[in-house]
Amino acid sequence: MHFFNLKQLRFQPFADAGARWAFLSFALVFGSAVNAQNSGNLRLQIDPPTTFTYKLDHQFTMQQSEVELLEGPHHFSFWAPQRRVVDTSLTITGGVDRSFALRLPFSTEYLVYQRDLKAYKKSMRFQRLVPAVATGGSLIYTAVKYGQMKKAHDLFAEDHAAYDDASSPHAISVLKENVIPAHKDEFDKARTGFQVAAGVTVLLEGATAYMYLRSAKQKKPEFIDKEKLRFDGLSWMPGTNGGEWSGGLTWNFSR
Repeated sequence: MHFFNLKQLRFQPFADAGARWAFLSFALVFGSAVNAQNSGNLRLQIDPPTTFTYKLDHQFTMQQSEVELLEGPHHFSFWAPQRRVVDTSLTITGGVDRSFALRLPFSTEYLVYQRDLKAYKKSMRFQRLVPAVATGGSLIYTAVKYGQMKKAHDLFAEDHAAYDDASSPHAISVLKENVIPAHKDEFDKARTGFQVAAGVTVLLEGATAYMYLRSAKQKKPEFIDKEKLRFDGLSWMPGTNGGEWSGGLTWNFSR
């Protein structure tokens, strides 16, 4: 029958990187002194170079690009934001410096997120930008039509003023039979054009407001870094309601 010494029971919570590195340094020095094992230096060349993190021997979360380890095999789990977790084992030879290069691939979730985000932005452009541009163009066109209508109206008004001031029968006849009817017809056309343009602008403004309200209900894609959760010790469990994240804690017992 085996009994566990509670004084030797070690619980390893999610400690900060500095504490883990200090503990690792102590363990390496102590292990080297006790077991008289040699150590070797490992230089890590990981892409991305500034954001990668790794777990050493399933225990120590670190970010150092150079580390001194006892000789023998060591397990590494490399991860970086938006990247996939890569597990590998590296063997350290005492007194030998070694380099290890690795480019962490993008995770499947991140690639899907990028695809969905691209589709979302395209949909937003179609539902918001296109109606807004059309409405802006219609407003400009309406302003032009209003200017034409005002010009025709002023000309028509000048004809009436000239008719009221005219003293020559010939001038009155020309204004009444030719000039005034022609300018009235131009004014009527300009007014109709302005009314149509204004009506179209109102419709486009309503459509733009509707598209904005409709697009506001469209949920923007969110990126959930499942690889980070897996790296931190959680796992995704699919279920009938979409699934859930589950995790566990580890106790190391010393005999």
